[in-house]
Amino acid sequence: MTSLSTRVVVLFALVAIFPIALTVVVWFAMATWGGGETNREAELAGRYLQELDEQRKVAVTALCRDDLVVDRLLTSRSEDTPSELDYDRLFRGAMRGAGLQALWILDSRSGEVIAAGHENQIIGRDGSALIRQGRLAGERAFVITLGEQEHQKFVGRACTIERGGAGVTVVGAHRFTDLRALDPDRILVVDQVSHRDLPIAELVDSEGAAKGVVVWRSGIDQAAPPLLLWMGCVALLALGLALLFGGYLNRWLQSSVDELTEAATRIGAGDFATTLREGQPGAFHATATAFNRMTRDLRNAQEQLRQTERVAAWQDIAKRLAHELKNPLSPIRLSIETLRKAHARSKDDFDVLFDESTKTILQEVERLRQIVDEFSRFARLPPPTLRETDLREIVPQAVSLYASGEVAVSAELPGHPIRAQVDADQITQVLHNLLQNANDAALNAHPSGGGRVRVNLEEGLHEVRIRVEDNGGGILDDQVDLIFEPYFTDKKRGTGLGLAITSRIVTEHGGRIDVESRPGKTTFTVIIPR
Repeated sequence: MTSLSTRVVVLFALVAIFPIALTVVVWFAMATWGGGETNREAELAGRYLQELDEQRKVAVTALCRDDLVVDRLLTSRSEDTPSELDYDRLFRGAMRGAGLQALWILDSRSGEVIAAGHENQIIGRDGSALIRQGRLAGERAFVITLGEQEHQKFVGRACTIERGGAGVTVVGAHRFTDLRALDPDRILVVDQVSHRDLPIAELVDSEGAAKGVVVWRSGIDQAAPPLLLWMGCVALLALGLALLFGGYLNRWLQSSVDELTEAATRIGAGDFATTLREGQPGAFHATATAFNRMTRDLRNAQEQLRQTERVAAWQDIAKRLAHELKNPLSPIRLSIETLRKAHARSKDDFDVLFDESTKTILQEVERLRQIVDEFSRFARLPPPTLRETDLREIVPQAVSLYASGEVAVSAELPGHPIRAQVDADQITQVLHNLLQNANDAALNAHPSGGGRVRVNLEEGLHEVRIRVEDNGGGILDDQVDLIFEPYFTDKKRGTGLGLAITSRIVTEHGGRIDVESRPGKTTFTVIIPR
């Protein structure tokens, strides 16, 4: 057998055996885990039986010592006077209230059944045997057998009270079925304990003779032998089929796979002229045709890639340059328009406005020159020149350029300086990018008015935060992780470089940008270390 044949056969064998092996492992794991679980469940069942026995003890003792109905009955018997009480109804209620399943009230002298909370047909019958069992058992629980069926077997307790020549014996009990109520499928009453059983409690009669054992029986061991035998047969059958099918598949595929492997090796070495003979014996015709088409496409793509890379390099520079030129030009234009409007209206503060606007224009022109210089060096942003800067001076300058538009732009600034080591020009560029995007988003969502953009500046112990919030339409969930990727944009005329450049500037400052967006509110938070 060749190496491929061996691998194919081994693979099919592993595929065939793995599910069976996994099942066996899981089975034994369950069995191991189930052992501990069985002990815990058996312990829980044991506590349940103890609670039932305590319930019987408390109920019977209370009836003998503190029950008014028993006291009236005993008085009536001692004075030989009739009673108008409905003992059947009263003791039935007492039985249910005490959580018992059977209750006998007997005349301890005559043995007569005076009342029964569980069955009124036995009233008047002879209960001497039950009285005798109760006396022999004393304060112990004992088994009461009234028939061979499980519902005719009880575990009870008894007590006797005597007064003035009369006596009453009270016997309260639970059926065997009540002992198993916690889990009837696992809790059993058996005569002999097997290896699958975990004993919980021993049942004895009034003389102390064994009448059965309450056990917890796990069901997992019962199914193990036949299941393991079945899994073994299935594993052998699957292994045989895997060997047969693997050998057949190897003969069918070997020649074509070997030829395809050799051709792929040559392609990997860079020989794109490699082809397969279409229609040759032992080869897949469709595979050979597709392979040859792939090699032709690779040759063509290799040549096109060389040309595309040269063009793409210049396109990338042009796109970045065009986008970055747009941001400084916008505030220049806004400053000039503001000056023209102020001049036309002959405002008194024109000189101040003129000074501020021309200062802004000169700053933006200088920034244009710096950007062009840097893009001329393969469109790379200049490294930040960090200086201690009061951000309260930068934020208002950027906000003022958008204050006269259709969107209401405002800033919330603290009353004290917020200083950080930043490149003022680059942080201004970040603010322009974020404000422009926020302004566009708010305007698109509220074309008739009502758009708002708010800038908030605050400081922490080790960082400063600049928040730009708008009431636009929000960012789609599947786009939040993409907005900082180069060339990603949802604008018709956008280049997708604004937020990418913004993210790079903030990153080079050692900071980060957090984004929170939902319909009607988007917040960009620029976090910069101080």
